[in-house]
Amino acid sequence: MPSATGLTRAHTHLRRAPYNPSRTMTQPLRVGGVPEHFNTPFYRAAERNLFADQPFDYSFTEYFGGTGQMLAALDAGELDVVVLLTEGVVTHIAKGGDATILGTYVTSPLIWGVHVHADSPYTSIEELRGQPFAISRPRSGSHIMAYVLAAEYGWDPRTEMSFEQVGDLAGARVALAEGRGTAFMWEKFTTKPVVDSGEWRRVGTCATPWAPFVIVSRRDFARQRSEDLNTLFATLQTLTEELKHEREATIADIVARFGQRPEDAAAWLELTSWAVRPGIDQPELTRVIDTLTEVGVLDAPLADEDVLFPR
Repeated sequence: MPSATGLTRAHTHLRRAPYNPSRTMTQPLRVGGVPEHFNTPFYRAAERNLFADQPFDYSFTEYFGGTGQMLAALDAGELDVVVLLTEGVVTHIAKGGDATILGTYVTSPLIWGVHVHADSPYTSIEELRGQPFAISRPRSGSHIMAYVLAAEYGWDPRTEMSFEQVGDLAGARVALAEGRGTAFMWEKFTTKPVVDSGEWRRVGTCATPWAPFVIVSRRDFARQRSEDLNTLFATLQTLTEELKHEREATIADIVARFGQRPEDAAAWLELTSWAVRPGIDQPELTRVIDTLTEVGVLDAPLADEDVLFPR
């Protein structure tokens, strides 16, 4: 089934820099991310072969299943670096996952749409109290943000929340059509084509109260490949600046690459800010940890050093 962005649904799609036989002994630098507009710089880095002169073989792989799927791939050694949701990796680390935050990627709030099927009788977030939410997988953004939504509306997340695992956005479309899950939370511009088509209705939104996307690796990789990671960060900084400076070209790229309407791509670009810098601001990290502890996702707060890679 096609995804809402117009990309063919699959486990992953690989975007790799052109093969260069003289560099067969270089180490890989395998990056994973969701197939969404935020990650345009990662696509461009591969398509333009920007790391051709570097001592690593860069690739970018799309993960339709989101943060939970990417963290599983990181744990399995299938990826070296992932760009994903801050709340997801903090939860992963708290549960014993081998990961560390290298730096901030996007600083502007991520706006999550709260969606129901067009045939659903529910017309507001308040009416969803006690109803099952579809989630991509446990500890994913769609899972954790459902708890954040519950706290915002005064629901007891332990007794008034239940979940149906659906895999990804395409799985959510099937599940909501079949009545397996009443609501589903996903980034609102990514799901807008589904809403515009009349398949879903958006009954409200919920914004992350922290920098939403961070760049992450395993701790041993961060220690061993610090120079390569510095090169990655520097290139991403240049590419994210390009998105803002070359606005019309960026909008055209988003429309062609992800099937967005020009006006939606323009609105998203206006709202989005990138940082691409080492570390994460202390207030942002504290807000994530405190919120996840308050809603019961974390059993106890984490120390900064448990989450951040020292630089």
